[in-house]
Amino acid sequence: MTPSAYRLIDLGAARVAVNSPLNDFNAHLDLVYQHHGDGDPLSFADVRVSLLPSRGMRFWKGRVSLWSEATCPFEPYPMRSALPLFEWGSNWLLAQRLNAYLLLHAGVVARDDRALILPAAPGSGKSTLTCALHLAGWRFMSDEFGVLDPDSGNLLPLLKPAALKNRSIAIIGAHPQARLGPVFPGTRKGDVAHFVPLRDSIVERHRHARPRLVIFPRYRDGGTLKCTPLDAANTAMRLGLNSFNYRTLGAVGFDAVVRLARTTRAFELEYGDLSTAIAHIDTLFAEHA
Repeated sequence: MTPSAYRLIDLGAARVAVNSPLNDFNAHLDLVYQHHGDGDPLSFADVRVSLLPSRGMRFWKGRVSLWSEATCPFEPYPMRSALPLFEWGSNWLLAQRLNAYLLLHAGVVARDDRALILPAAPGSGKSTLTCALHLAGWRFMSDEFGVLDPDSGNLLPLLKPAALKNRSIAIIGAHPQARLGPVFPGTRKGDVAHFVPLRDSIVERHRHARPRLVIFPRYRDGGTLKCTPLDAANTAMRLGLNSFNYRTLGAVGFDAVVRLARTTRAFELEYGDLSTAIAHIDTLFAEHA
């Protein structure tokens, strides 16, 4: 292990600073953030974390802890899973702190400056569909967070790698343009690998987009495509349920989801085949965006 200074990663809507003496972890960061470059490590960061070898109890030997502002909010992870700990931990911290925005649990992709939002609960196939749309030519804006500015109504990119799990790793990894980090087997969420967005999207990580279409995806193994339109009231309710900070924002959050529901078209999309789903989304976007 060698000591390292903080590395500032500009994600677009937020900046994260990270420090660690773990050589393997730093090599994994270099891989999955290969297009982000390094900012001034002394400038402002929304989240500042350190990944350090755990000390104290014998049980924690060979484990790594995430520290932020003198607190250690999670139990240590196995040393080999330092990157998943950083990704999950920094996402959790961003969800606590970015309250200038409405944070949807959603993938977001765009064509030019028009955005498609994919809100969904974990396990719905959101990340797989977001990455597949990106590899089919859509601009990647985010996977975990749909960052909505309640004042302007615009969406902001938040360019972090997408955490693919289990079968999705092979499905997305088979695409010739896909770049994935190492596979971390047997984590708390199964096997995990991180998808690296293409460089053009990362270069445009400060380019906002106007929301035009909302699709609530739900993958069903072997299922046929089923697309159901949603009215504004149902859309607003489901957007609030798929938000990290809707309740925290109070009236601001309520007004933001109502405005979003009234100014976009929304559908629930059940799918069992990625190619069919992408073709149908392309058609919906052409008709309604």
